[in-house]
Amino acid sequence: MAVSRFDIDAPRWDQSTFIGRLKHFVNITDWRTALLPDSRLDESKALVESCRAATLPPGTTEEQLHYAKKLHDSAVHPDTGDCMNLIGRMSFQVPGGMAITGGMLQFYSELCQYPNDEATVSSSVLLVY
Repeated sequence: MAVSRFDIDAPRWDQSTFIGRLKHFVNITDWRTALLPDSRLDESKALVESCRAATLPPGTTEEQLHYAKKLHDSAVHPDTGDCMNLIGRMSFQVPGGMAITGGMLQFYSELCQYPNDEATVSSSVLLVY
């Protein structure tokens, strides 16, 4: 496909199949994109907007457009067009969810451990629920 006819809004994979949808969501939830600076996100946003306006910079490849769309879809709000903060980005959902879940499990563990941790009970006797 020529880059001049590249449709930036068309899905890269067939969304009528499970595999196509899976590839799409694995692509936009890639945690590595959460580590990119805002300047890189602004560059990708500008490239996507220039593609929509059919004014691509010379030498732009299809792979660059796909990567710019990946960053755009994972970090730019679809309605306002603003870059979202780190916590709201699709690329932060996996590492952020792991941190939140780990914190909740640690809190629950401490909550259950505190009442059972008495100085008068030998350390070899544990109450297990």
